[in-house]
Amino acid sequence: MFILFLFCFFSISQEQDVNQVPATTATQPVSAEPTTTISGIILERGTRKPLADVAIYLLPQKTKAVSDQNGNFLFEGVQPQVCSVIVNLTGYNKYEKETSCKEPGRMSIYLEKVLYTGFETTVTSKAEKRDDQTQTLTQEDFMKTAGTFGGDPVRAAQNLPGVSSQGASAEVIVQGASPDDTGYLINGHRVPLVFHFGGLSSVVIPEAVEKVELLPSGYGPEYSRAIGGIIGITTKEPKKDRTHGMAYVDLLNSGGLLEGAINETSSFLVSARYSYIGQVLKAAANEMETTTLTTAPTFYDFTGIYNNQINANNKFKTTFVLSSDELELIVNKAFADDPALRGRLSNTTDFFRVIPQMITQLGPDHKMDNSLGFGKDKLIVNIGTNYLNVDSDVISQRSEVISKWSETYKTFLGLDNQWTNTNVRINLPTEGTVGGVPTPFSAGEEQRFTAQVSQYQLGAYLRQEIKIFEDSNWTFLPNLRVDQFSLSDSSELQPRLQIRYQWDSSLLLRASVGRYAQAPLPQETSKEYGNESLKPLSAMHYTAGFSKDFKNGSNQGFEVTNNYFYKTLDNLVFPDIVSRYANSGTGTIYGAEVQAKYRKDKWSSQLVYTFLNSKRTIPGFGTQPSEFDQTHNLNLIGSYTTARWTFGGRFRFVTGLPYTPVIGATYDSNNDVFIPAAGTIFSQRFDSFQQFDLRIDRKFIYDKWILNVYFDVQNLLNRKNTQSIEYSYDFKNQENVAGLPILPTFGVKGEF
Repeated sequence: MFILFLFCFFSISQEQDVNQVPATTATQPVSAEPTTTISGIILERGTRKPLADVAIYLLPQKTKAVSDQNGNFLFEGVQPQVCSVIVNLTGYNKYEKETSCKEPGRMSIYLEKVLYTGFETTVTSKAEKRDDQTQTLTQEDFMKTAGTFGGDPVRAAQNLPGVSSQGASAEVIVQGASPDDTGYLINGHRVPLVFHFGGLSSVVIPEAVEKVELLPSGYGPEYSRAIGGIIGITTKEPKKDRTHGMAYVDLLNSGGLLEGAINETSSFLVSARYSYIGQVLKAAANEMETTTLTTAPTFYDFTGIYNNQINANNKFKTTFVLSSDELELIVNKAFADDPALRGRLSNTTDFFRVIPQMITQLGPDHKMDNSLGFGKDKLIVNIGTNYLNVDSDVISQRSEVISKWSETYKTFLGLDNQWTNTNVRINLPTEGTVGGVPTPFSAGEEQRFTAQVSQYQLGAYLRQEIKIFEDSNWTFLPNLRVDQFSLSDSSELQPRLQIRYQWDSSLLLRASVGRYAQAPLPQETSKEYGNESLKPLSAMHYTAGFSKDFKNGSNQGFEVTNNYFYKTLDNLVFPDIVSRYANSGTGTIYGAEVQAKYRKDKWSSQLVYTFLNSKRTIPGFGTQPSEFDQTHNLNLIGSYTTARWTFGGRFRFVTGLPYTPVIGATYDSNNDVFIPAAGTIFSQRFDSFQQFDLRIDRKFIYDKWILNVYFDVQNLLNRKNTQSIEYSYDFKNQENVAGLPILPTFGVKGEF
């Protein structure tokens, strides 16, 4: 300011001297003051995201510049003096900084957001949601959900209506169906699982996922071979504006991600993660000689994505996913006093997929999407001297042509095919019981064989969207799918109909009916181990529901979704005395779901509740609850976000799963074990499952990166949620086996 004062004083003095020169005296010309040019860029602090159309002011010169789409701005004709740069943008803290404007230069302005909700996200608009039955979680949704261990997408999907898990299993239960009746997809292609053992995380790191979708009852014709439902992960397109990265480490695992541009048209993403909790548990077990049973899960995964916008009409994307899981049980003494089970037991699942995809714009109203998936699946189960080894080569193919014929008629015509070549090595006893009663392993009739099985599953579908006239509130979707199963040499025609009525802009009514088919498990159709004559399982789905948005165009307020479903199941596979397995079972599933969301300022909350009744009818056993019947499933989720802190919590209540009681036992002298006598199958239930999860995040914002410190606790109240029963050698005594106890994790994550 002192320099500015001298400059002004000198200017006034010079002006007075000029005014005092006599009129008859010739004045000397006064040269103009020198000026300079200042350029710069304005970025979001921490994320370095360019901010466009932002007004930047230079005082006291009262000069204004506006940033372009890349965040660049320019001041011309700047007087050489000390000046202040001021930016006042809604949603960001006011920026004011004194700087020197005496020489040409380039400045960087980092504008700090008032609220940072998480890693940069990719938001999927409602217009991209093709199927009314589909429940979609974008990265913005699952990254800030409590109880998900850092925003895991599949764990977040468990908060959706009708979804639950089987303890610490990698399998997911959808609306009371068997986990084997749920299909898992990555970019539309089938994979053996999308969830690591132990249920702690998905097989793709969250920051590489664009969205996760749940397709429950009544889903469209694009997918099939899953009579329960489908969970699908879609990987994101890598960013091209600059290089982005993330790395984290916590008590359970660590990982990182890097993405950015290769050139003007292409970009890449690579990510990797490793869990070391299994190594910790195994080391602890080796130090404790009295340990009876220790579970040691270990996993790692890798994801690579390449994206290339070849030209205006063609886009190419390739995704590579590698996942490896090992669940090891370390037994230091005989488990339940069964000598056959002393030693190490392990279950390993490995797979990889390469999924190239080409999207071609054929014209203004026609688009084609072609993709392949090829890779390998490996399943290894070792139980003492017994084993199951399944090694499969997999090729899948999807093609779809989307055509908009008029404002009232649109079609989706596609193919969905899969070929597998599987080598199977088995040394296991046959499974002959119904109801899950744990017959001693050493008492079974051992089957040992090696086989090679090749099979294909071919599918074609037609989806139609029809309106009577352009502005009609009614939309009719008469859909058709056909699947060919090579193992059973059968074709399954599956008509499906969806109807929607847009009552007004905030209320949508919908209903659907459709048929679904699914192949039996490979071991069930094996010549040596199963029944080659098994038919595909089938189901009829009936649904009705509505969605109501009370926000009136705002991003705050209340919205609710309600859905009712009814399913009939046929040709279910159960053990059979004569043919090992038979299509002897039927079933019914019905229920209701409600999901209510509310957002107000810094508060966000939702209530998700499912009422369910799932029954099975088996010849000789009658009708009883399904093994996966959970009458009530309630999730209460809430979060509070300040400028740097986020507090989130989740309370979960789920009815306990049914189980078959053991009412006695007889001694088998040939094998020196007791054989249990089962009571009425699935006539009793485990205690209700209750859990409270808590997550606290604190962000530290720097100019070019963000540090996130987090504390996440699963089962904060340390509830002993029973998942199974362990019996004594003579089945006279039993002990409940609980799931994971309180499981805290503390970690740090850096983003740039």
